Amino acid sequence: MVAKRKAAVAAIVFTALVLLSVNIGWWWYYQSMTSYLERQLSDRLTSIAATAGLYLDAENIDNLFIDNLDTYVQTINYLDSLVAIDSLSEVSILDLDLNYLVSTREDFTESGYLLAQVNFDSLQQAIFGRTAASALYNIDGTYLKSAYSPLYDYDERVAAVLVIEAGAGYFDLLSTLRNNLYVLAGGSAGAVGLLLLFFIFYNRRMAQAEEQLFRAGSQAALGRMVAVVSHEVKNPLMILRAAGERLEKKYDDPEASFITEEVSRLDSIVSGYLSFASGDIAVNCREVDIAELAHRIIERLRPEAKQKEVKIDSEVPETPVLISVDKVGIRQVILNLMLNAIQAAEDNDARDKQVVFNIQPGHEYLRIIVSDSGSGIKPSMREKLFEPFVTSKTQGSGLGLYLCDKIVEKHKGSIIIRENETGMTTFEVKLPMGEKK
Repeated sequence: MVAKRKAAVAAIVFTALVLLSVNIGWWWYYQSMTSYLERQLSDRLTSIAATAGLYLDAENIDNLFIDNLDTYVQTINYLDSLVAIDSLSEVSILDLDLNYLVSTREDFTESGYLLAQVNFDSLQQAIFGRTAASALYNIDGTYLKSAYSPLYDYDERVAAVLVIEAGAGYFDLLSTLRNNLYVLAGGSAGAVGLLLLFFIFYNRRMAQAEEQLFRAGSQAALGRMVAVVSHEVKNPLMILRAAGERLEKKYDDPEASFITEEVSRLDSIVSGYLSFASGDIAVNCREVDIAELAHRIIERLRPEAKQKEVKIDSEVPETPVLISVDKVGIRQVILNLMLNAIQAAEDNDARDKQVVFNIQPGHEYLRIIVSDSGSGIKPSMREKLFEPFVTSKTQGSGLGLYLCDKIVEKHKGSIIIRENETGMTTFEVKLPMGEKK
């Protein structure tokens, strides 16, 4: 009995040591990951702040103090480009009294800097001539970090401070992990089997966290590249559009109108890239006759569909269907879904090539339904269909459905994908009718 008791105690002690070691290991890993991610974010923000400060020279700063309108416009445009290209939350310039000179904040006022007390130490370092990053802080459940860089006048004295602020969304996941680790620590006296299950569970959680971090980094890099390229492409597109409009007016040639139409189409694609790079899609809602808008899009696409031997059947109400939406955005959604449907039907030779478009107005919701007789969507693609840069096409950007989903989401709507018994693939856009203006 003594021998068995000793064996049991030894087993309990061994189990306790194993549980304790694993828990300590997890806490150490959590603390190390948190410190590493915070250092990386600090280095990134201070680098952006120092580099951006080089653009804001003494003349620029002096003109801001004397309320030079041209300088203010140039500066706010530059700060907006920083926010878009580097996926930042806010960029501002403060005077030495910590009042705003210029800011990308939507609720920007000339009152004092709201985080002066929270980030006092790093602000003081910038005022004394040193670029510094703040500690991680939480505002309304969102983790943020700021960097501050001094801006100099002609006498090489610090005259203002550049503020760079970015969200640290992945710290939310680490915070969730920390809370779960408390649960794990409280259940450490459990069986070894439970320990194994917890270990596998957290191992998966960490793998998900690393995957999200990798995706976020890759997407941010792609976003910066896309923003630069798209910006350079937009200028020649405007020149081509102007040339096409002049040809159309001068010669009254229908082919000239194709130039402006295709340039407009290219411009919408480029705008989509820029929207992806900025991470936000703005909508300007106003009352629109969705029936008329859909009818014009379908009539424009019929020649192209006919050329590809695709039949378009449409059920659009003859009477106006008024709904408050962003006209450009919803036009892009309908056009993209129709073009995808036409291409899907064209690529399938096994049956009649057909696309069906339908608008169903209701009391609470408006439904826009696009169906095609294509070969359907692979199950492996269905879950990733609305992610950026995911496409089954050989010549697709992979941003079309991503932007459609974001536009519909901005309207508080949804996109549903289904396949019926006849094999037709259907995309249904559901938009709230809202209050008519």
